[in-house]
Amino acid sequence: MSDPHDFAYLHTPFTKPYNYSTVTKAAIKNARLRPNQEIFVLREPDGSRASLTNANLVQQAEQLARYLITQGIKKGDVVALVGPNMLEMAVAMLGVMMAGSVVLNITISTKSALDINGMLRQANVKLMLVGCGKDNYLLPAVKVILERCNVETDSSKGNGRIKMIFVGKIDMDGFQNTDTFQKIQTRDITEVNLPNVYPEDNAIIFSTSGSTGQPKMALHTHFGLSCSPLFLTQPEVDYTVRMYNDRPFAWSGGSPIFTILRGETRVLMNAYVTMKTQNTAFLWNILKEERCTHALLLPFLIQDLIQLSKTVEDDGFRLEQITTGGQMINSSYTGVIGRVSRTMMVVYASTETAGMAWNGPLGPTDCLQAGDVGQPYPGLEVRVVDDQERPVRNGAVGKIQVRSNQLFKEYVGDQQLTKSAFTDDSWFRTGDIGKISTDGRLIMLGRETDIISRGTRKIYPGAIELLLKNIKSIKEVFVVAVPDKRLYEEVCVCFVSSEKITPDEVEQYCHEHLFTDGTVDSLGEMPTYFLQFEEFPKLANGKPDKKALRREATAKLGLTEETDVNVIIETETKKK
Repeated sequence: MSDPHDFAYLHTPFTKPYNYSTVTKAAIKNARLRPNQEIFVLREPDGSRASLTNANLVQQAEQLARYLITQGIKKGDVVALVGPNMLEMAVAMLGVMMAGSVVLNITISTKSALDINGMLRQANVKLMLVGCGKDNYLLPAVKVILERCNVETDSSKGNGRIKMIFVGKIDMDGFQNTDTFQKIQTRDITEVNLPNVYPEDNAIIFSTSGSTGQPKMALHTHFGLSCSPLFLTQPEVDYTVRMYNDRPFAWSGGSPIFTILRGETRVLMNAYVTMKTQNTAFLWNILKEERCTHALLLPFLIQDLIQLSKTVEDDGFRLEQITTGGQMINSSYTGVIGRVSRTMMVVYASTETAGMAWNGPLGPTDCLQAGDVGQPYPGLEVRVVDDQERPVRNGAVGKIQVRSNQLFKEYVGDQQLTKSAFTDDSWFRTGDIGKISTDGRLIMLGRETDIISRGTRKIYPGAIELLLKNIKSIKEVFVVAVPDKRLYEEVCVCFVSSEKITPDEVEQYCHEHLFTDGTVDSLGEMPTYFLQFEEFPKLANGKPDKKALRREATAKLGLTEETDVNVIIETETKKK
């Protein structure tokens, strides 16, 4: 019988009381205590700058809330926000909440526009606030949405159609008479009373990335948000923090809500700017101009900054801390410490749970094991279980489950999905694979859906990715399944390099570090294919699109679901 202390379980107790409050109260408190503090600063590619103070934010949000009430929006109704990072969108998010309504965040892109109609129906959306960004760069996507969704136009109103408010100036046939954010701010509606908003009230719906299919819509309450580890881990509100974060507002990690709760200044751009490596110098200048102290950066941006720091003069500027997450990283990323930032934090989070674990702050001499996300945030329990949901021993790989009072409430419009997401004793099935090390740290190894089944053998891509990240010339790497007629799936390494390296050299590295001879199937975890990419396809939130990557890899290899791998191998052998 195993020692119960050997079970893969972690728990960090709360050291602070729960924050029994609301997002709206936090905003009003900020406006009262520090009315002139800039809370949002928007920088554009042309170098221009616009900002909102705490007082501006609350004043404009209250005006919008009153207008929504005059338009028949009631407490508990769902209002969708569709658009890029705009100051008006931050106002809109708070304004919807002040009306007692629920925000539905939708990430807009031409690719995802076709799926939005289903989400609007499922959430029973009553009104949409839509923006196209500076110079209407997202206008094509917006047109697709409006063509396919049941929205009001100049000629078609009522009959259950969704009301529209445009955030920013839009010149589009059929919508000349639609109310705009700017018109609303000038109306005399001060007599409209705002409802009381309580901690248990529904606040916001975050949609998942959709990397595993149709996006899920995770509903959070004001209490859950106010008690988020992303807020409660602070010793106290620090108004001197200037956080750079260009993640989309619609993404939980980019939501204005956490800026409001933390009371800090947020500097932002639209993510499409930093998606391009050639804009790294521009990003670095923005960080310096805005005197940023902290930054939330995806791993590819950290690599870009490491490369940039080798070519630009050191003027002494340093961030206090860089926070990152979203994919497994190793010590190659800690090269950013010292030259770009004094410390670094790795976080493990999800749309449903916000923060789950953190590793850091890491200093210049700290070593980062790939996939090590450290300890659970306060108030969160973590366990690792097998396929029968029995706890495994420390060091064993299994499915990660978490339990907390701060988790999402439900998946909107899908009771069955909500039920299947939790065990009978309230553990949330994260869908992630990992282990708890013998020294009590959570190690992430990837998604359950990423497991490759080669001849019935389960292969964890994350374990191979961790190995390959030790190659300094590899900038990004993902191991994906490609179809195989005989074995069902085969293992394909996809990588982006920062220096010159060939697929043959990566293959040789695997031969040197993975067992094949002497394994049960004489293959072990040895990949069959190795493909080099200029860049990986990305989702709208900036994360790698693994489904698209698998499709591209399959196409590059000339494989289909009916392809026999032996034919491909024989063909490649003849070529050589």
